[in-house]
This record gives sequence, structure tokens and C-alpha cells, in this order.
Amino acid sequence: MVATVPGQGVGDEHAIGAYLVTAADGSGAEWTVDPAGKVRPVAAAAAALLTVNKPGFPLILDSTTAIIGCNPAPNLDCTADEVNMTTGAVVALLTAPSTGAAAMQLGPALTVLDVSSDLRTVWFREVAPQGSSGKLDIAAVDLRTDTVTRYPLPAALLYEQDLAISRDGKWVAGQEDAGLDSNNVATRHLHLVSLATGTDTDIQGSATYVAGAHTPSIQFSPGGATIAWWGSLNSGGIGKRVNVAPLGGVGTTLVNQAEPLENVLWLDSNRLVVQDDHGAIFTIDSRTREVAGLNGTVQYLLAVLHA
Repeated sequence: MVATVPGQGVGDEHAIGAYLVTAADGSGAEWTVDPAGKVRPVAAAAAALLTVNKPGFPLILDSTTAIIGCNPAPNLDCTADEVNMTTGAVVALLTAPSTGAAAMQLGPALTVLDVSSDLRTVWFREVAPQGSSGKLDIAAVDLRTDTVTRYPLPAALLYEQDLAISRDGKWVAGQEDAGLDSNNVATRHLHLVSLATGTDTDIQGSATYVAGAHTPSIQFSPGGATIAWWGSLNSGGIGKRVNVAPLGGVGTTLVNQAEPLENVLWLDSNRLVVQDDHGAIFTIDSRTREVAGLNGTVQYLLAVLHA
């Protein structure tokens, strides 16, 4: 079922159980659309919080609840908030000091990454300047008990602002510097980090180096068994590439396309849905590489709901 509302999607949101739409007339009105196509209005107070001057993207858990990764104070300290979209009520989850002069390199002090499959635990990228560099953690917040648990990440991921976490909370993926290639171009490799042990593994394999796609450019499949990452070849070369790696394996290039790609998202545990810059949408199986077109057209592929 497709629901039509007089608006447009909120840019760079991470939609789990509903999608957030804002009015195109500048009024600031917002609605959520759930997987059944039901449209619900968002309280004005919540709408104002979700779209104005917030670093990163809101995480939309369902049609009533959203998470803001960084609600900045006047001194630019970050507070992560849980927002009730029906009433506009706000609960502060976590506060971290501003990254200050290092913000360009380190990013905001808090960025929301994802939520567990039971919608109980929300994970944040938490970074703080420390000495001549900084300290990087995954902060896990239990929404029922307010307990915060932190997991240190390798220093090699410190400047990687586009991290991904599996929805079981066991793995984090990000790109790390990998030196220069034969053309003297700086490259990066995808690494997988175990939060249980801290083990940092290069899983790039034979996959081409890609960069420059919009967040999230690294994504675990809904079942967590496969990682996809995509973007421009060699930091801006012609065309786009989509890479995949099975958990416990290494990467290969799944899509090698000269035409630019607009978005890549997991459709289910095995298939990715891809839209090119001509508006064409197709699926590709990460195991068999089978490609299939999708019936119908949409102007922009913005989200796939996986509640």
C-alpha cells in the first residue's frame, strides 16, 4: 500500500518502522508513514526538533518515536534525545562535550547509528578530543533502563564518521586508511570490528575502493549476515561501485556501473535495491548476483522499512 501526503522525505533520515515526511509548502508540518501505509501527524514541537540545525540524521524507530543523535546546546555540546512524535515530549538519553575545534575531523560528539531489532537498545558513535587526537566509542543506551554501556573502537576508525553497526550489536564496520595505490591515490579498506573482543579485521578482499556516497554508505543486511558498502570509484572516479562481504568472509564488487547511482539499500536479508540517476530501480541478489527490475517508478528511492 502506498500512502500519499503533500510533502517530501526528510533528508538522510534512518527509517526503521516508519518514514518521516515534511510538508513541501514550508509550513513545517510533518507526518509519519508506516509499512501499512497509515499516515499519522507529527506534533509541531517534535517536527521542529527533527528537522532544524541538527548534525546527522534522525533515527525513526516507529510511527511514534524518533531519536536525535545530537541536539546541540549553545556551547555545541551534544545531547541525544528520544522524541515522542505524537506528543512532542523529549527524554534526554546521553550528553557529550563538543568536539570543538576538531569538529571538522572528528564530527559531532554524538551520532545515532542504529537500533536493536527489539527496539530496546540504541547505538551511538561517541567521540571526544583527547590529547593530540581523540577517543572513539560505541555508546549503547538501553531505552527501558537508561543504562549506558561503552565499547572502545580502534584509533584507526577515529576519523571515520560513516560507521555501521549490526542490529544484534556485535559488529561495527568502517573504512580505514590503506595507503596509496599504483596511481598514488590514497585508498581505504573496509574493516570489521568485534565489540566483544575489539578484534579489527580487514575484509576488503578483492572489492574496489569506493568513497563519497551519502550516509549511510555502509550497511549491514537486515539479518546481519552480509555487509554492503558503495560509492564513487577511487574517491570520485567515473561511475559507482557496490561491494558486499559476508560476515566471516571478504569483499567482492557486486555492481560495477559507469552510470551514477542515487541510492543503495537492503530490500531483505539477501537482496539490495538500487536506483540509478535515470530513476531506474532494480534488485540484485548478494549471493547469486541475479538482477531483476522493479515494477513501477518512484522519483527518489529514500528508504526501505525493516521493522
